[in-house]
Amino acid sequence: MADLPAPAERIRIRQLALCAPDIWPVETEITRQLQITPVHRDAPGPPIWMFNSVMAVGNTFLEVIQPERPEAPSTKFLEKQGGEAGYMLLLQVDDLPAARARAEAAGVRVVMDMPERAYHGVTGAAVHLHPSDTGGVLTSLDWMADWDSWAWGGSAWPWHQRTDVVSGIVAAEISCADPDAVAERFSEFVGRPVTNRVLQLDDSEVRFVESPPGQRDRMTGIDMTATDRSRAGESFEFARTTFRLV
Repeated sequence: MADLPAPAERIRIRQLALCAPDIWPVETEITRQLQITPVHRDAPGPPIWMFNSVMAVGNTFLEVIQPERPEAPSTKFLEKQGGEAGYMLLLQVDDLPAARARAEAAGVRVVMDMPERAYHGVTGAAVHLHPSDTGGVLTSLDWMADWDSWAWGGSAWPWHQRTDVVSGIVAAEISCADPDAVAERFSEFVGRPVTNRVLQLDDSEVRFVESPPGQRDRMTGIDMTATDRSRAGESFEFARTTFRLV
């Protein structure tokens, strides 16, 4: 392994995103089953060209996006996947330049920069990594000036959290043709070891599993903490992604 910059001290899953041709059926079913509701929607426009719905799960976030026009990156994703699917993994880091340097040293390409500035009243910055280098999942490294804040949730989310059913996102599952290679690449740029195809982060983890024949690489699972512990073990499916209560 090449010499890499020191890993960030803190890194965690802060947000996950699903992509669908139509937001509303997915959002409606998530709200019905998990009792979480939108806390923020971005104005559509360049460079991402999407409609979205961001829901707070405790202090973590679930997003559903829909392409706004044919040239949107998410349109290409839906075409490749043959329909709705798990789309994006957002990892919060406390040192974005170091995290970016590690990604580039590990051979992971950067596809978009979001420079440091105020987004929805919160100072932050992010880099998006090429999904072909990260198991088919668009992966973002995100930094916030205040660790507990989150620009992509808008400014009002702390007052609109609902934790009746679930209280936080604790794991993402990436299904890919070569899970060992993808796990090792994540380990390189995250700076955390992989054990049995599991990358342990702060209060969360990323699992890597082998995809069935004919399935394109993508995020196929999300674990959430069940508020009512008696419901742990229940599962739901939204946008061809399995949600497990743990």
